Amino acid sequence: MSISPLFAARLFVVLVGVSLMNAAEAARIEPANTPFTAKGPISFAKSIINADCTIQVSGKVSADGSYASVEQVDFSGGLKCGQVEATHLPWKLVAKDETSGAMSGIRVTVHAPLVGGECGPSTAEGSWNNSTGKLEATQVSLDGGCTIKTVSIQMPPTFRVAP
Repeated sequence: MSISPLFAARLFVVLVGVSLMNAAEAARIEPANTPFTAKGPISFAKSIINADCTIQVSGKVSADGSYASVEQVDFSGGLKCGQVEATHLPWKLVAKDETSGAMSGIRVTVHAPLVGGECGPSTAEGSWNNSTGKLEATQVSLDGGCTIKTVSIQMPPTFRVAP
């Protein structure tokens, strides 16, 4: 049995249309076009360095809500935390649906003799909860030998993900 070229062309158009519709139905971040600042605990490791810190992020939700641009990242909470520096900003946060998302472009430099260095760029997959306002991830491996063991960022009360 052979497939006619006309049928194959129609099938291709339908499949492309369905895939574009699914992409257009991605979740969005609200409120659009607004700045945000958020923070929470992060547990981070590179080689023999383990650090339990506070991460603070700030940025802006895009005009259409399709992503949030993370333009500043600070780590605090002790000497080890001060050795971790976010680089190559902005990072990009995208909501996949109402319960999950991904932050791409994550890159840090660990300033420590012998065991420090660059980690990333990498993408962290995580969960989102509109009720608690928390963006969380566990066991995220970054290129270069770093691991985000856990992170739980408390976003502002107005920050939400909509279908």
